[in-house]
Amino acid sequence: MFSPNTSTNPGVGACSNFDPNCASPFTTSSSVALEGDFAHRILNLHLASLSVEFPIVGVTDRNTQHTSVIPGTLNSGEQFTQIFFTPSVKLKFNLPVISPFVSAGGGFAHFGSVKLVEALPGSSSTTGAFQVGGGVDVGTPIPHIGLRGEAREFYTGESGLSTSRHNVLIGAGVVLRF
Repeated sequence: MFSPNTSTNPGVGACSNFDPNCASPFTTSSSVALEGDFAHRILNLHLASLSVEFPIVGVTDRNTQHTSVIPGTLNSGEQFTQIFFTPSVKLKFNLPVISPFVSAGGGFAHFGSVKLVEALPGSSSTTGAFQVGGGVDVGTPIPHIGLRGEAREFYTGESGLSTSRHNVLIGAGVVLRF
């Protein structure tokens, strides 16, 4: 899974006294995410089915960096890790070969950060999260194996560490059916 949301945000949040560029805008890098998702069908209407799912997504190595306003100064930055766990309800349409789906649910997000410039200890925070997403499962000639493409947005509460409340994840993977 790939998290492509590179963004520029106004200079807000906690900065150290060492950073004269603290009030300047900052950028957030893209990163790679790993996802695991267990789903259990609770209602089968043949054309569509309803499932409960338990997606867990982990994001590592996401960096933020302030824009340099004063030439020759060091910019503070942070390296973030994120974990999202949002039990959800999934509506899946059972068409031949492809099965589009939508998903929505709520849970929590955990953020950890380490300062890149200053030798300061890391910090962590946990907050509520809401997830909405959709995608498509594609059948393969191999029994019990399929392919999936999906997009999910995790909207989080104020964490003090997150650079964005909107965390968009776009990915592709293999589906194991048993």
